[in-house]
Parts: sequence; C-alpha cells; structure tokens
Amino acid sequence: MQLPWDEHFYEIVIPAWQAYLSAEQRLTEAVHSGNEEASRRAGYDALREGGAATIYLHHFAEVAMRARPGWILGNIRAARDLWSWVGGRCTMLRTDRPVADVELCGDVADALKHAILIRNLDARQIRDNDAVLALGTGYGELNYGEGKYGGTQQVLVLANSGTRALSSVLQNVIDAWRRVAGLVLPALGAA
Repeated sequence: MQLPWDEHFYEIVIPAWQAYLSAEQRLTEAVHSGNEEASRRAGYDALREGGAATIYLHHFAEVAMRARPGWILGNIRAARDLWSWVGGRCTMLRTDRPVADVELCGDVADALKHAILIRNLDARQIRDNDAVLALGTGYGELNYGEGKYGGTQQVLVLANSGTRALSSVLQNVIDAWRRVAGLVLPALGAA
C-alpha cells in the first residue's frame, strides 16, 4: 500500500533520519566512553541507520511523483526532474550557499544499492562503493560548521568533491524537500 506523500515523509523518511541522528549520538557517547567494542558496535549502527535514511530520503521523490501533490510543478514529469528541481533549492545548513546534496544523496543511495557502479561514472559525485559511507573524524576535511565538533568519529561521505558529513547532507536534503512542499523548517536536527 502506498502512503500519502506527507504521511510517508513524516512517518517513514523523518523517523529514519532521526534514527540515524540518534545512532550518531550513541556513537559519540561510545567513543567518549573509551570502550572500543562499544564504539565499534555504535559505528556499525550509525552506518546502517545512515544508509537506511539515505535510501528512504532519495526514494521519496518517487513517492511524491506517484502522489503528485499540488506543490509539484506541472512541467515535472519524472523523478529525475523532481530531484533536479528540489536540488535547486538545496543549501548548506540553511545558508544561502547552494549545495548539490540532493544529487549526492542519490549517488550515495545508488552506491549502497549496487556493489559495483558501472553507469554514468563521470557524472557521479561518488565513483566507488567503498567511498559511500565511512567512519572517521572529518577533522580538517569538512566544511566549517559541518558535522560533529571536535573531530569526533562520525559517518562520512567520501565524495569526489571532498569529504562530507552524512548528517549535514541529509539535513540539507530534508530542508530542500520541506521548502518545495511548503513545510515548516524546525530547528536543525529536529523532526
């Protein structure tokens, strides 16, 4: 059964994203505890939840296309058109700086789905399945204000354009969807 677009957004996409953010918090706590086994387990949880959130968020375009809510412009005929339109409204952590995170989210979702990437490699921000999600600190690699403060371990996307914190990528894409759908933007990280 297909859920209405808004129900799918609030009951599937947002909870998957929140589960990932909670897993990131547990990872931080485990790292700070000094328990290596707990840190390892928490890292796997964060990777798994991050991957699930990415796939649900990317798939949302297809849900919206099937539902065709009034906020989708008439000239949008396919999910790729919708991703492009939403991508044009995607900015870095609510600044005015455009960021290609809708495209990056799609590339990550596709790389999670396929162990070997063979199509459109030159157009992808990610060319290798191994570069999709990784654990690392991102210290000195991330944009200012992106990801966890202080070099704490987190889920990273190793994109061709540079390393990105998955938490920021997902926040930016969720914000873009909220903008196009006319939804309220709650505090960063809030459901």
